[in-house]
Amino acid sequence: MRPLAALAVLVIALAGCGYVGDPKPPTLDIPLPIQDLRGVQRGSKIILAFTPNPKTTDDLLLKKFETIDLRAGENVSGGFDVNRWANAARKFPVDDVSVGPHEITIPTTGFIGKEVIFAVRSTGPKGRSSNWSNLVTLRIEPTLSIPTGLALTPSVKGIVLNWKEEHTLPNTQWRVWRLVEGEKEPTVLGNAAGASWLDPNAEYGKTYSYTLQQVLKISEQQEAESEITPASTLKFEDRFPPAVPSGLTAIAGIKAVDINWDRNQESDLKSYILLRAEGSGALSPIADLGVTPNYSDTKVESGKKYRYAVAARDELGNTSAPSAPVEITAP
Repeated sequence: MRPLAALAVLVIALAGCGYVGDPKPPTLDIPLPIQDLRGVQRGSKIILAFTPNPKTTDDLLLKKFETIDLRAGENVSGGFDVNRWANAARKFPVDDVSVGPHEITIPTTGFIGKEVIFAVRSTGPKGRSSNWSNLVTLRIEPTLSIPTGLALTPSVKGIVLNWKEEHTLPNTQWRVWRLVEGEKEPTVLGNAAGASWLDPNAEYGKTYSYTLQQVLKISEQQEAESEITPASTLKFEDRFPPAVPSGLTAIAGIKAVDINWDRNQESDLKSYILLRAEGSGALSPIADLGVTPNYSDTKVESGKKYRYAVAARDELGNTSAPSAPVEITAP
């Protein structure tokens, strides 16, 4: 066979074999470390959360892991050594080996009064484990009691919460949660230093649910929590009348008595109600006025003694008590 013909046959043969280059080494499938481990003590439980890293050291993606290894061990003196810690730490099973977010609950049994280090790692399908995650250190405290006696009281300033202050420790506060009608998740309003809280942002016509938990400040980085109370619910309705008008005066005019008073400051003020009595008689309404704080009473008889008082009414019909009366003799 001629040289050129032989070369052509060789090229065709190689193409038919599907040759694409040198073979690649097998992947190790070692997961990258978990980096977002976090934890909190709530009641008699420790709640740990993390999201396994689906990437491998070969920059490939895993759909699941062979195992997830969660451990908790006491922070002993003499300097921290991860291998010494891991050998002595307690293992907690993680049944879910998917790549999604995880939340694991473990009891405080055996850990109370101790400073405990938590870490987690994942193992790939070929049995090779990642490095340990970020470390979480918690000092485990005796179980905090759940607050009791939560009561809701509507007021002109908002909704007032009160509860019993009992079984508390120094540095204890109460975290207040609120769920507004129509919302899916509650929000934290803040931490109360005592056994009461005012929610000044409640709006009339809406229904609110409140819950509490006791919180113990352990350090700048750590708090322990109680379980959360059952919800207490209230529909916040405007049943609050305007303030009683003040500054009422009566002045003799020309064939009339002129009555003046200080203007109310409520934004929903609708009108004033003027009341009058002759001599020692009972006060009764004589005029349902607008929001102008004065009135001229022309239906008086000269020489007769009159007493006047005024009340304020809002848009919903809530009416204040009458003001202190003033007395005058008609000119």
